Amino acid sequence: MFGFIVVFIFILFFVLMIVVKDKNRLLKIIKVFLIFILGGLVIAGGGSIVSGMLETFQGKMDAAQALLQIIMGFLFIAVGGIPLYLYFISRAVDIRKLERRKKKYPDAPWMWVDHWSTKSIAYSGKGPISFGWFVLLVMTASLGAVSYVNRGKILSKLEGSGFEVIAFYSVFCLILLVGFYTLISLLRGYLKFGKSIFEMSTYPGIIGDKLVGRIQTHMREIPEKGFDLELECGLIDLTSQAGRQLRNPEMTKRIWDANKNVRLQEVSLGPAGVSIPVSFSISAGVPESDAWSPDKRIKWTLSAFASVKGAQYLSQFDVPVFNTRQKT
Repeated sequence: MFGFIVVFIFILFFVLMIVVKDKNRLLKIIKVFLIFILGGLVIAGGGSIVSGMLETFQGKMDAAQALLQIIMGFLFIAVGGIPLYLYFISRAVDIRKLERRKKKYPDAPWMWVDHWSTKSIAYSGKGPISFGWFVLLVMTASLGAVSYVNRGKILSKLEGSGFEVIAFYSVFCLILLVGFYTLISLLRGYLKFGKSIFEMSTYPGIIGDKLVGRIQTHMREIPEKGFDLELECGLIDLTSQAGRQLRNPEMTKRIWDANKNVRLQEVSLGPAGVSIPVSFSISAGVPESDAWSPDKRIKWTLSAFASVKGAQYLSQFDVPVFNTRQKT
């Protein structure tokens, strides 16, 4: 019965895609269909987890199969739940907030975004670390589950030449080791040095002029090689190959960047720890920050990096850069 309902909804969707000519109605149909698909993945994932646990407790499924089914359930929930929240729940709230701020600050677009509304920009690089851990843990769990389920075949191959099995596991484990080492180093730096703040002296950063300020850290030791700073302007295309209606974030395209090393002698101690001076000249003609266009994002990112006794300090700040006069 459930399968029949799913097939019927898919057929209905494709019929409506052909019949409906009004663009706005068609977009609403696509939106409803995507919500149905993503919500269905979340429900299917939850059902897979519950079913695997129940059948294991009842002795109908061995532990290895249950583990694999539970992992697949979590993957289904992640694949369906994350875009469902980001694009249909969180996005709707953000759009309403953006419209209110546009009316309140029509000539100050940097005030339209929460983390740009003050001169203090908080560290924004925690996301890549969290995502990296998620990917590595899923890879490790999947490898363990698949290996356990197919242990008989793997052992029989090892009794022969076993070259393919050894080569596969060697490469896979090497990738995991490099990934874990990098993430542990970054995580140690984040836990050791805490959350940094970029205090802007020019507010916002000005195209054709400068971005100036100081990064206030919780570091107590100044790295011998100083800090490597980078200011990058990147374009994120939100259009898919199928067309503008189906948004699909692609890889960031670098438009402009500048790098510099802040030497040991230039660094000072701030209220909480090491204070890193920042000063970049921004070329004229580069695009302004854009966090609201339907088809693209223009993101200016300030990054600071240093190595300190086995830990890596990394902080990234999404900074506002506009073609305007400095605001006080």
